[in-house]
Amino acid sequence: MTVDPFGLDGKVALVTGASRGIGLAIATELAAAGADVALAARDPEQLAAAAALAAAIGASAVPVAADVTDEESVGALLTATLESFGRVDVLVNNAGGAPFKQPLERIDPAGWRKALELNLASAHLVSAGVIATWHGELSGRSIVNVGSTASLRGRWGLSYYAAAKHGLAGLTKSLALELGPLGGRANLVCPHLVATDLTLAQQSGEFRDRSLAEIPMGRWAEPREVARVVRFLASDAASFVNGVALPVDGGHCA
Repeated sequence: MTVDPFGLDGKVALVTGASRGIGLAIATELAAAGADVALAARDPEQLAAAAALAAAIGASAVPVAADVTDEESVGALLTATLESFGRVDVLVNNAGGAPFKQPLERIDPAGWRKALELNLASAHLVSAGVIATWHGELSGRSIVNVGSTASLRGRWGLSYYAAAKHGLAGLTKSLALELGPLGGRANLVCPHLVATDLTLAQQSGEFRDRSLAEIPMGRWAEPREVARVVRFLASDAASFVNGVALPVDGGHCA
């Protein structure tokens, strides 16, 4: 019997920020690859609907309402996931967002801290919790962090977001050094603009037109195009890929 190196049969994945957009696309893609999936997000109703979509594909899918910026909530998330599946093989830290755009001097310090907690500190909390459950047995296990092209360059009016996503790149590369000797891996996916319902609703037609001119392929990514890269990095097909920051941007950063 030939084993599909791109498949995830028998693996358990935990995806944060999984109720919509890129996170939902990732959860359903991993489920389609054969993984059982725990989906985490803050909105219970959206999360339940997302888990139903993943379960309809054929995998076991469990929704766990959680605030990944809160240590106690993260602990409850990990407990619920372990109670459902017994382990976690793949962690996808997708929670994040850039809800406002302001020059640095106009950003309220509390808003700056909150944004860094969501986009960076959450990945530390969930990663640390999951790694502790591995007890040094890391073979075939991996962490995939979802960054942004803001992990690779600056963004006007999004200094807090670029700072957090650059930090996520540093976290990923450091984790690659720590996990690699034990057989584990950590990688970073860096999308540019992705055509989620939320992103499309927030951006003006003028912005879309201008952004398309900066992308050699002339369009935004579809959520499933980001999800397929995450699936690859989580699979045994990427068994010797560790510590990369992989743009999924149509050539924007080329």
